[in-house]
This record gives sequence, structure tokens and C-alpha cells, in this order.
Amino acid sequence: MNNTVTILCSGFGLGFYVPGLLIEAKLKALGIKAEIEVFETLMPDSKKKQTDNSRQAYQKNFAVALTSQKIPSDIRSSLDSAAVEQLFQQWKQEERQRFIVLSGHWVHVMDRYRETAGFPVYADLLYIDAGLSPSWKNLRRLNPGYAEGCREVSMYDPGKREILCSIDAGLMEALPYRARNGRLVIHGGGWGIGTFREKFDALESAGYELDIAAYSSEEIGEAIHGRRYYMNDPEWRTWLHDSSGRYTFPPFAEVTGKQADHFPPCRHYQEGMFGVIRQASAVISKPGGGALIDSLASGTPLVLLDPFGPHEKINSDLWVELGYGIRYGEWAETGFDREELRKLSDNLQAARARYPDYAASYAEQLSAAEGRS
Repeated sequence: MNNTVTILCSGFGLGFYVPGLLIEAKLKALGIKAEIEVFETLMPDSKKKQTDNSRQAYQKNFAVALTSQKIPSDIRSSLDSAAVEQLFQQWKQEERQRFIVLSGHWVHVMDRYRETAGFPVYADLLYIDAGLSPSWKNLRRLNPGYAEGCREVSMYDPGKREILCSIDAGLMEALPYRARNGRLVIHGGGWGIGTFREKFDALESAGYELDIAAYSSEEIGEAIHGRRYYMNDPEWRTWLHDSSGRYTFPPFAEVTGKQADHFPPCRHYQEGMFGVIRQASAVISKPGGGALIDSLASGTPLVLLDPFGPHEKINSDLWVELGYGIRYGEWAETGFDREELRKLSDNLQAARARYPDYAASYAEQLSAAEGRS
């Protein structure tokens, strides 16, 4: 049997893509074969175009993004049956048995593969949000018993106010607060959505310098008040391989708007926005699953903006209760006090080594299972 671990990601948000890359890198570092698949490769070009159009609409209007979550959908209508069959043939030929699933969209595909594989198939369903995100909620609506035969792995237990596992971003140590640059990173997650664009003036009036994520060249303004802009290559897509056939972190650069932008490859996570985040005093963003992973991995506290749906509200509540984040409105009431950020940073610094790394735990369990077989 093939001992490659197949990690099933989605490009509907970087929070369902980047963690897969980090898990893949960690497993490989531990001597385990691992390979990424991205759900959008199973969609026809017309559906990928719809995804791009949705991203643009959500960036322009957060209310539209929030409303979209409430509309029931069945992702199976977006699948290219020929692409699915081709993937099945590859998996069967290679006898792929072990999977880590980061998005509920993949479970429909996995169910069909399991039925026809002819050998045992083992899957971890990894929940990177503290509450079920839309892909899992839609899946549960269509198939309440979707997790049968799989191992469900939750990164968080909001009821017990606990973090159950973390995802290693390749950073051995987090910078203590006093060693950071005093700047704030402000972003809208992988899709650039939320209320973050409304906060620039207030934060700069409070004396902060900002590192801002831009999502198009039109968003790049003047570098006033020490303002810096960063951007992932807007032409890059999660479902595209690089020249060597690998999925990659988004090409990334600081941008000025005054020159032709060049986005060099991002070979390691710290070469992208995470490298900016790890030096900052805080991140201002909506409470997405990716933001929580970055916060814990870098030891950088979150100033929490309006959540993108109920699952992000649970993320936000958890981070506040753990003392790793503060809601934007509550921080504003303190006069944007730096001492509040220091306390949160110290909490993260003291706690981040406490949480077991998911990929390392997975590798241990895989070794134990192979030892028994």
C-alpha cells in the first residue's frame, strides 16, 4: 500500500489551504511522504470564475459576504465528473489510503472514493475553526452522518475554553513584545473581506504605524504616517501549480503603487505576510481560522473585528476568553492602549508551547499504526 498522506485543501479561503501546506511541510520534515490536493482543481473553469467573482463581490461589500453564508448550497453541482474520475484513477493506482481533510467540500468525493477503492481508507477530518465553517455546515445538512468511519479532529474546544492542538508554522521561537517593531498588521484574511479598511485613520491617529494587506493595486495608497502595503500576487490562485508541479504559498511582496509589482516565490511561510506578522505588536483582522493559527504560531495577539459568520464569532469569543485577543471596540475604549497588547502578547508567549502540534501527533499515530500492522 502507498504510505503517502494526501492532504485535501480548498482555495475558498487561505485558511483551508495554507494550513495544509504547513502540515505537508511538517510531515515531510518528519520523514513522511505527503501531498496536497486542492478542491478547485475538480471544478470546471466556469465555476472557478464564479469563485473569483464572489471574492470580488465580498471584498466590496461585507454584508453580501455574510448573506452568502446563509444560502444553502450543494458543492457537488460544481464538480467536473471527468476530473473526479481522473483523480480516483490516480489514487486507486497508487493505493492512496491516508487522508487529512480540511474542507467539508471534499467529503462527498471521499465517500465515493471509499466505496470504490477496494482497500481500507483512513481520513482525519480536521476542523480549523472553533465552530463549524460553512462547508462543514452544508455537508452536515446534506449528510448528518458524514463523519462515520472518519476521525474527527477539532483544534479547539470552545465549551472548555481550550486549544487542543496547533499547526506548526516553522517558527522555533516567538519574539517577546519588547523585541517587536511596535507596528500593527491589518488585513482581511485570504479574501480581503471584513471591516478592516474602515480602521486605518483611527489607528494612525492613535500613533500606530500600519502594515496593510492590499488585495488589488487600487487599494495601495500613499505611504503616509509610515504606512506600508503588502500584497500577494493578485494573479496567483490556490489551484495553480508552480513550474515544478507543486502547490505553493502565494507569491508576496511589499508594494508601493509607483512601480511595476514583482512578486517573488514564497518558499517558506515566513517569507510571506507571516514574516511581517511575527514582528508586529498585534494583528487587526476578522477572526478567521487562519488568523488564529498565525496568532498562536507567531505569539502575536489579535484585535478582533466583526466575524464572518457564526463560526468566526466562536473563534473570536475563544481568543478573548483565553486572553490572546481583544475586540476592536473594547480596545478602542482603552484609547488603543499598548499595555493591553503587551499583556496579550505575554499570555501567548507563555502558552504557545503548551499545545501539541497536529502534524507531529499525526506522525506519531501513523508510526504506531504501522508498528501494529
